[in-house]
Amino acid sequence: MTVKACRFTIDRIFAIFVVLLLLFSFTIQPVSEMWAGYLRIISCPSVLISDYIYVGGLGATLFNVATTTGLNLIFLKLMKAKINGSVFACLMTISGFAFFGKNLFNALPIYLGIFLYCLSTKTKVRDHVLVFLLSSGISPVTSFMIFGLGFPLWLGVAVGLSAGVLIGFILPAFNEVVMRFHKGYNLYNTGFSMGVLSMLITGILHSFDIAIYQENELSNAYHYQFFWFILASSILFIAFAFLKGGKNTIFEYKCLLTKSGRLRTDFALECGWNATSLNIGIMGLVSVLLVLFTPITINGPIMAAILTIIGFAAFGKHPLNTVPVIIGAILAIELTPHEWTIGTSLAVLFVTGLAPIAGQFGLLAGVAAGFIHLLITPLALEFQGGFDLYNNGFAAGFVAAVLSSFFNHFLKKRDDKGKWNFLLPLKSKQKAP
Repeated sequence: MTVKACRFTIDRIFAIFVVLLLLFSFTIQPVSEMWAGYLRIISCPSVLISDYIYVGGLGATLFNVATTTGLNLIFLKLMKAKINGSVFACLMTISGFAFFGKNLFNALPIYLGIFLYCLSTKTKVRDHVLVFLLSSGISPVTSFMIFGLGFPLWLGVAVGLSAGVLIGFILPAFNEVVMRFHKGYNLYNTGFSMGVLSMLITGILHSFDIAIYQENELSNAYHYQFFWFILASSILFIAFAFLKGGKNTIFEYKCLLTKSGRLRTDFALECGWNATSLNIGIMGLVSVLLVLFTPITINGPIMAAILTIIGFAAFGKHPLNTVPVIIGAILAIELTPHEWTIGTSLAVLFVTGLAPIAGQFGLLAGVAAGFIHLLITPLALEFQGGFDLYNNGFAAGFVAAVLSSFFNHFLKKRDDKGKWNFLLPLKSKQKAP
């Protein structure tokens, strides 16, 4: 199968997924009940952690996932943007976070801001497609300004829309700047840039004694349904890979496993969709195993984390660079006073954003990164107030910046030529001339 034909298949898979999800959402609840639940979702302040399944019910949440993902597919079509590994990662992340925090209403002002930025800089939106797709990670700012400040609705709408447009206008340029901070070792680069902006907004609100109420109500009622859905989807991706690629898929996948995953490593472009589909399925199974062997229960936020892992399996994550950081995060829970909560469970899954650390500097470096990440993630949430849905991306930016500088001094990088030790690739001493 040609690359073009395979890409067309991925496009069609997303379109079918959205249509089926939309139709299915109408079968779960009566239409009037589902619509009432959806109205609760779009009028929710949406600050971390707002589980939309708890807020509006499963039918309304799936309707939100379908419409939010579908709108972004339409935007991609209008941009004439192709679905490569990076875009696939963004779409899966959007679908995931539509379970908690993103909806059409709070995302559109930020999209408008990015569009205005492109007009002012005379660039195409397609040139900023990744930050455009991921920008809705800070959309709770819009919802909170409208519904969380206690303003009259007309004033809240004016403030919320203005804030969203302004953030969208700033984000594309700022996103490129912060990339230099962590040098590509944090896959959630946009999450870090939005965390910095969220921290500024939180500081301004606190200076006016405005409290930011953070939700923490969850619905675990559909744990098993989501579990079987993830398992079945993972198996289908693996089957798809072998049906299209045959035995060559294994050889292509071996090539994929040699990649460090450092931004921007697009597996679909570098290794082909067959190997990438196999990796997507395997990373889905890794998520399934984590749910089986840890106290993690699947709810809206956990579903977002798992879909993000599956998405970034096309753009930087594979078992060899993700398992070490996951082990480090689990060790941090077991060896410190931390316990298994929704926050630590999310950190164990989202810590995979630091996969390039393990991919570039080895297993022990990855374990150390995962361990530290779990410890500082709660502090990151306090700093940014819950407006950045990609809170783990905010925390990972600091971990990546500090550790990559340290490891780069003592450890040999995977991307360098020559032999490389996966466990601890210490730099060899230079011989005196």
